[in-house]
Amino acid sequence: MLIAVYILIAVLLLIVFIGWFTFYVACVRRKECDWLNQKEIEASIYNNYYELIISANRFLQEHNAQELQIESHDGLQLHAHWVPAKNPKGTIILAHGYRSTKLVDFSMVLEFYHNWGMNLLLPDQRCHGKSEGKYITFGVKESRDMEDWIVYHNNNLGKCPVILSGLSMGASTMLYLADRDLPENVKGIIADCGFTSPHAIISRVFRRVLHLPPVLCMWASDLCARVFAGFGLKDKDTRTTLPNSKVPVLMVHGVNDGFVPCEMTRQGYAVCAEPKELFLVDGADHGLSFLVDGTRYTQIVIAFLEKYVEGIQ
Repeated sequence: MLIAVYILIAVLLLIVFIGWFTFYVACVRRKECDWLNQKEIEASIYNNYYELIISANRFLQEHNAQELQIESHDGLQLHAHWVPAKNPKGTIILAHGYRSTKLVDFSMVLEFYHNWGMNLLLPDQRCHGKSEGKYITFGVKESRDMEDWIVYHNNNLGKCPVILSGLSMGASTMLYLADRDLPENVKGIIADCGFTSPHAIISRVFRRVLHLPPVLCMWASDLCARVFAGFGLKDKDTRTTLPNSKVPVLMVHGVNDGFVPCEMTRQGYAVCAEPKELFLVDGADHGLSFLVDGTRYTQIVIAFLEKYVEGIQ
């Protein structure tokens, strides 16, 4: 009997450790890649995108991107770049993805949006780049940060029409705002390959990497997230925000996404309030829809912008 108790305690401790380790790996800030160092990029998962990254950085330099800073609701200094357009039609706020950067995620679209007539507001998500933070919260606190950037934009950069856009975690960050009472000049959301909730995406990666049922430890990971980082893994979910969406939503996803399954976007779209649009790209892996079908991508995005930024019906 005593041996059985010891075994049970040992199993519980192991589950708690795995849960803590999952939280630590998923959420704690670590050293980032030097996005302008060719050797570091070539040694990373972004090795095929060095030229695009350098091109995006060159774009920011050539357009004299202004550095901005705000304080978050919980006291972090958050950083962004601002690239105004001549005679702008509006502003697009672009939220990059998990452990990534604007130089990677938006290298292909910065010039496109700017040439169309959009100001670019490019925040470093908390815990990324020059923004402070110890814990990534998978869009939970990041969505509040984006609200702060909207307020900053309207108070300091003008009240032109605003489109919220993001890729991967950045897409979820923006979709978590869909049911909020946003300023009237926020005209829509463009979300590319977002996940439904922190719990859903961490569970999926856990199962794929460890080949174990995530139910074994996700409760411990959630507890660690609440104790150390101040958020719960189920605090936000696109399937609960999108049914009450107050702005038009364009959802994009690569059908062959191997990281965030396309089904997560389908689930969000299925429950999303109108007006809504869905664009699925055959053959596109995670975040690569623009590279796979840039022509159709730009056509659909331009139609969305013309309809909701310019008011063309």
